[in-house]
Amino acid sequence: MNQLNSDDWKVRLNAAKALGKLGDTQAVEPLTVCLKDRNWEVRRAAAETLGNLGDMRAVEPLIVALTDQEKSVRWVAAKALGKLGYHPPNDSEKSVYLIAQQKWNEVVHLGESAVKPLIVCLKDQGVDVRQAAAETLGKLGYHPPNDSEKSVYLIAQRKWNEVVHLGEPAVKPLIACLFDGDYKVPQAAAEALGKLGVLAVEPLIACLKDQNSRVRFYAATVLGELGDMRAVEPLIVALTDQEASVRWVAAKALGKLGDTRAVEPLIAALKDRDSWVRRHVASALGELGDMRSAEPLSVALKDPDSSVRFNAAETLGKLGDTRGVEGLIAFLQDQKSSQDAAEALGRLGELGVDPLIACLKDQNPHVRRCAAEVLGKLGAVEPLIACLKDQNSSVRLNAAIALGGLGDMRAVEPLIAALKHHRCPVRWHAAEALAQLGDTRAVVPLIAALDDRDQHPGVWEDAAAALP
Repeated sequence: MNQLNSDDWKVRLNAAKALGKLGDTQAVEPLTVCLKDRNWEVRRAAAETLGNLGDMRAVEPLIVALTDQEKSVRWVAAKALGKLGYHPPNDSEKSVYLIAQQKWNEVVHLGESAVKPLIVCLKDQGVDVRQAAAETLGKLGYHPPNDSEKSVYLIAQRKWNEVVHLGEPAVKPLIACLFDGDYKVPQAAAEALGKLGVLAVEPLIACLKDQNSRVRFYAATVLGELGDMRAVEPLIVALTDQEASVRWVAAKALGKLGDTRAVEPLIAALKDRDSWVRRHVASALGELGDMRSAEPLSVALKDPDSSVRFNAAETLGKLGDTRGVEGLIAFLQDQKSSQDAAEALGRLGELGVDPLIACLKDQNPHVRRCAAEVLGKLGAVEPLIACLKDQNSSVRLNAAIALGGLGDMRAVEPLIAALKHHRCPVRWHAAEALAQLGDTRAVVPLIAALDDRDQHPGVWEDAAAALP
């Protein structure tokens, strides 16, 4: 029995199970102590073993276990009490007994006696228990006496929009949800807190010092969305949090807040030991747009993590630093990141256009294809027309698709020529692009394209659709 006092919970668990097999009633008192063990698996095993031993001394401790924070412990305790012939003396205790077994329909029949135990369940660790308790209370005609309790009731039903309408009384219950074990609940609660605006700022700032790292994570996330400058200094402190996830979400939040007080602390965080932190810091500095970060970011172009290098390059580009453009061009050669690099260059506006046009002459067809796709979004008609003659069919294809969406009539003649291309997909998208442009010069060539029926149905379908 000394093993029940072991520092290793697995040893305590195995000891509790073994005692049940031995059937020795001397184990009853040590096992009742185990019903308060810090590990729920040990508590559950102790409850099960006590039920198997059949000793009535276990009844009172098992009744207490009916309100354990872990639903599986409650369920096993109720089952053990059933083996011991337990019969609740009144409806109030019977409701606790039935709730532990999750027999919600039977709980309803107990009426008013079940209300208080059900209200306790609205704050249960299990999201399914909370929801079932709320539904049962609804059947009993329950009406919360105030907005604070109403928010708890609505949260249990996951009626987040209704919770938000309650305003300030909902703040504390929503913050309590950040501790929830079901990841969907903290996410929804964080979103609801974001909608509450200034009411949630101070409580969330306090949460940045919570012992639970997940609470700190969600608090930093919401503070970034709220846009309240009171959060800047606390979030700067959070850049040195012991948990990497909190550090990177704090960096992201500071980027959204856009306060230049964060520039120097973020520059220091570019040397963080965690790559996820460094990559978010690099992006956050881009949101702040402060030239003090240019030189440190140029150093980050040599970071061992490719995502950090990429984000540093994009941020430098936003700052108008050509080193960033050069870095993104280098990423174009990597097939895994080429599309993202091209998109990043596109987001730089005029600074990125010329490098993308230059990429149309790159030896790597994948680079040319990505560049053509992004240039289409930028409205670069002439370079795209030139791409219709590219030796790579995927480049020509992207160019045809892009030209159709731009609505520039300079593309009509080149697209008509593309109707005779030897590759079906190119002809197909050329016909589709001409249909979008709607120029009468394309009528005769499109009629001729109707003969393409046997080679690819998409060509003649788009050709027919384009004709008046």
